[in-house]
Amino acid sequence: MSEKKNIVASVKGRLLHIARTEGKNHQLLLLRYFQERFLFRLSRSRYNPNFCLKGAAFLYALEGERSRATKDIDFLGMHINSAPQSLRRALTEICAISHQEDGVTFDMDSLSTEDIVKDGNYQGVRIGITAHLDRTKQRLKIDIGFGDTVVPAPMEMAYPVILEMDAPVLFAYSIESTIAEKFEAMIDLAEVNTRMKDFYDVYHLLKNHQVDPKTLEQAIQQTFRRRETPAPEGHSLFLPAFYLNEERNTSWRAWLRKAQLDKGLAFSEVMSLISFRLKPIYLRLS
Repeated sequence: MSEKKNIVASVKGRLLHIARTEGKNHQLLLLRYFQERFLFRLSRSRYNPNFCLKGAAFLYALEGERSRATKDIDFLGMHINSAPQSLRRALTEICAISHQEDGVTFDMDSLSTEDIVKDGNYQGVRIGITAHLDRTKQRLKIDIGFGDTVVPAPMEMAYPVILEMDAPVLFAYSIESTIAEKFEAMIDLAEVNTRMKDFYDVYHLLKNHQVDPKTLEQAIQQTFRRRETPAPEGHSLFLPAFYLNEERNTSWRAWLRKAQLDKGLAFSEVMSLISFRLKPIYLRLS
């Protein structure tokens, strides 16, 4: 057996052992491994300063196994051409970086790009690429957006590794701007909001992390200003009818089950904390 096949067999065996002994979903573990090794290649590339990790992948870097699972990797593009072909070239160069020790390769012929468009405006690019561990493969989804401001500025952080390998060190979003963007979506979407993950993430971050109120308010102000989001008085988000809505509560419980999170967490409890912490800031925006 060649050295490469030995490495692949060892990695597969260790991942399967972790899944069995720790009761983890094997397919999800493989996906996280592929995501981690992509991020490692990014961290070793000249493009590392141009991609700021955000979204659920940032929350995983922040909290590890305590965070919810994600199938996507989200970035804010910084100081890089936002044209799809430029991003395609960057991702091709990143994925071409060889690191034999992890056994992972990327199929360059599988790389696809799709424009992300909101309200007729170009927002960024969604990139897909297939990662391989010999015959085992998974499709990675990478979203790159542009234009948002991070408060405070992005900082470098280590991304957790599943096996004993070199960890990616990446530029990452702040907790404050993560909360701000999810809160802005709650206000913008209002009654039609079905993004239960945003409610969970904001609740979880406010409950479990020290968040400076002044910095959080600055991040929310910047986000609303940048996205030109109005802040009308008496928003439905803060009314009992919103968090007591039967259909919304049913959706919330279904999402918790699917995400394999605390099934006993009531939506009213989530909204109580969000309202207590964020409504005063919102009122100062109005």
